[in-house]
Amino acid sequence: MEATNSKSMEKLQGLLEIRKLDHELKKQDFEMKDKLNKQHMLETLLAKNVPLSETELALKDKLISDMLS
Repeated sequence: MEATNSKSMEKLQGLLEIRKLDHELKKQDFEMKDKLNKQHMLETLLAKNVPLSETELALKDKLISDMLS
């Protein structure tokens, strides 16, 4: 009976490790998508042919600052 419990615990620990790894990968994926989204916003602002509004200038400055830090 103890061998069955031991195997069950091993399986449970294995599943927990898989779950932790999955969570970490999803976190990294979210961070990468967020970074790419910010880069795209900055590219869009830099590509504008008209003067930027105060809000757009502030956003551009913040995005550049975030990328450099």
